[in-house]
Amino acid sequence: MKGYRKVLWATTTFMLVLMFFLVGCGQKNGAESQGGSGKILVYTSLFPVYSFAKTIGGDHVEVKSIVPPGAEPHDFEPSPKDLGELNEAKLFVYNGAGYEAWIEKVGQNLDKSKTKVLDASQGVQLLASTADDHEGHAATDGHKEDEHGHELGKYDPHVWLDPMRAKQQAQNIEKALIEIDPVHKADYEKNYQALAADLDAIDQQYKDLVAKAGKKELVVSHKAFTYLANRYGLEQIPVSGLSPSQEPTQQQLKQLIDTVKQHNIKYVAFEGLVENKVAQAVQRESGAEAVTLYTLENVTKEQLDAGKTYGDLMRDNLQTLKKVLEVK
Repeated sequence: MKGYRKVLWATTTFMLVLMFFLVGCGQKNGAESQGGSGKILVYTSLFPVYSFAKTIGGDHVEVKSIVPPGAEPHDFEPSPKDLGELNEAKLFVYNGAGYEAWIEKVGQNLDKSKTKVLDASQGVQLLASTADDHEGHAATDGHKEDEHGHELGKYDPHVWLDPMRAKQQAQNIEKALIEIDPVHKADYEKNYQALAADLDAIDQQYKDLVAKAGKKELVVSHKAFTYLANRYGLEQIPVSGLSPSQEPTQQQLKQLIDTVKQHNIKYVAFEGLVENKVAQAVQRESGAEAVTLYTLENVTKEQLDAGKTYGDLMRDNLQTLKKVLEVK
């Protein structure tokens, strides 16, 4: 009898250990599919939608960017490894409006029964592009369309630089998160409302600044600020041909100098990822001071590690514009 009890006790103990092991494995596998620690794994393309997803998702999401920090997003192409990692996400958010020329490749490789794909610019009023908008952007044949019918190259894709259009992008992200995780709907709504209020505040700060501006002309190396100029009544003057990664040619410098003199410009704005040699050449040859105006398409690793947000960089731009627009 005593031997029977020992066998029964040993069998029961083994079964309990096995049960706890299997439950633990199930929880672990579930956590991995959610992006670790049970959080919803979200992948994004450009920095603005990364920032919005992170802010709205809060403690319930783990957000990763497919474009590495510091990389030039115009030239980015997802690798097979990138595409494989995207399949682990519950949600993939891209900017849309024709920015990501590689989005068709993503659509062909994602299991959309597992991963929801969101065009953050869906429903946003877009501005038509012009030929010089595509300098530095991936070339297209003018006929390809993304999943929402946005013809690549037809529209200016830099919609996030208008805080009100950015708010629409953020609301699209809020709705997508609620759809895939309705349990935390109240948190997503609360976080979105806080973000929307901050975007309204940024919009008012830009209006107040431009109202006091002595100049309305804005000379930029990259024609990315059409939406910002359109919202606040500024004149964007792009310097054709100036790439953020190459030193300008003599012809390009001559064009810049002529533009600076014609408009009595004291500052030329370069995007945040520009190499110093370009800014130095501009300052040396034109006499205009080179300043940084973030396009927000991407950030440096240092900015990412510091937890910089869309709002932080838009307010950094405000300080630059205060100088450029000669605000008294």
